[in-house]
Amino acid sequence: MTPEPHASRPDKQLSELLNLGFPADTEAIAAVTDAISATLVQLLVPDEKRLEIELAVQEALVNAVVHGCQSDRSKEVRCRLQSDPQGRIVVIITDPGPGFNPDVVADPKRPENVFADHGRGVYLIRQLMDEVHFEKGGNEIRMWKY
Repeated sequence: MTPEPHASRPDKQLSELLNLGFPADTEAIAAVTDAISATLVQLLVPDEKRLEIELAVQEALVNAVVHGCQSDRSKEVRCRLQSDPQGRIVVIITDPGPGFNPDVVADPKRPENVFADHGRGVYLIRQLMDEVHFEKGGNEIRMWKY
């Protein structure tokens, strides 16, 4: 049986575990990822799933800082970690940028993109997480891990 998509689930059914805001600076990403990792350890999330979540979060945070905020430290990125009543994890990352259309992101597996120095983040996130939704015109990502 395929799990029901969560994109339209109201947030009131989710328990807030972390709610962190930080300046759009790549130097701050490690501290946010460490806080998420520590919370996942406390929740007894298996190592493999925890590492997948951590990598997806790093990729999404870098995208938010570099693309969403243009590395402008005066802008804030918000990262929330929540769980639903079944114990599934959702990470929500929001930036104040203009957003983007995730459906037009270049496929990093195509020959012309294999050696590009960017463009793998969204692909990796989709591979690592069980469910990924882009909201608010692309400047919010909701990543689920069951």
